[in-house]
Amino acid sequence: MILTVLLFVLGLAILIGGAELFLKSVDKFGAVWSVSPVVMGLTVVAFATGAPELAISLQAAVDGQPDLVIGNILGSNIANILLILGIAGLVHPLKITNRIIKVDVPVVIAASVLLFVLASDGLLSPLDGGIIFMGLVAYSVFMYYQIRKDRASNILANGGEETSLKEPVSGMFYTKYILILLAGLVLIVLGSRFMVHSAVEIAGTLGISELIIGLTIVSIGTSLPEVATSVSAVRRGDSDTAVANVMGSNLYNILLTLSLTVLIAPGAISVSGDAINLDLPFMVIVAAGCLPLFWPGKELGRPEAFGFLTYYGLYMAYLILISIQHPFKDQFEGIMFWVVIPITGLLIILKFVLDYRRVRL
Repeated sequence: MILTVLLFVLGLAILIGGAELFLKSVDKFGAVWSVSPVVMGLTVVAFATGAPELAISLQAAVDGQPDLVIGNILGSNIANILLILGIAGLVHPLKITNRIIKVDVPVVIAASVLLFVLASDGLLSPLDGGIIFMGLVAYSVFMYYQIRKDRASNILANGGEETSLKEPVSGMFYTKYILILLAGLVLIVLGSRFMVHSAVEIAGTLGISELIIGLTIVSIGTSLPEVATSVSAVRRGDSDTAVANVMGSNLYNILLTLSLTVLIAPGAISVSGDAINLDLPFMVIVAAGCLPLFWPGKELGRPEAFGFLTYYGLYMAYLILISIQHPFKDQFEGIMFWVVIPITGLLIILKFVLDYRRVRL
């Protein structure tokens, strides 16, 4: 057990170091290509940090562990918003751009609703995987034109210059920063694997179900790259990358990771009743809740970030109560349904009204 804990700590250290290297190279490539941090966060950063979810889901599908697949993706998307934005927002209030509010959050909500509808019959068939994959194709085409538009406007704002870097852009430049990016990505994946492996081993000895392991330990572990990169970005004063990384990662988890997993898996992937009744709708609600919180104030402050973390803690506590069949589970449900959720709704409405009045003044 001590060796497992040490492996977990070692994985965390490797993960943090890899995130710093990865973001350093991403910043350089964004400057060279005249692409904004938001677009880089939605594409390169989100795709790379989503690699652990893809690898674990594909392996779980091949091994015939459908609950682990669904739990990993749903838990990851919930953790990305509540945990990652919560931690990042506590480090520093996050500025939210118009692009995130008008485009990316609605697309994340649409993808989440699509998954909920397709999975509501208890199965994700190859046809469902193909439908989700077509969503990935449509989003990729959209992003291609967005990148071209973003690049043109950034070059224009830079006085016609394609880059503002002080160092020369040559073959050596690309070689150097590609190696740094790959090194950072390898360390991120390696650190995540160390942490997930040790955590799953501990959970397995405690007799916790695959769905709960996927929703908690595995999902948090595979979200660690996003945690590391988002917090590192916030520390650099780059809220755009932090928020875009989360939104892009949630999209790739559904449109890329889940679609490929369903298409590659032998047969349809079953979706448990627990996931349909709790985790899928909760994922949709969490994504939809971002809109009134982000707009019209265009900021995720520390109070909202603390609220995110509080809800994530309550969600984890409820999953634990379910896994051990604790008798307090029913009372917990009543408190959440009749007290916590109504108060949260009132607070969100109050924040929206106050932000709207402040913006109009």
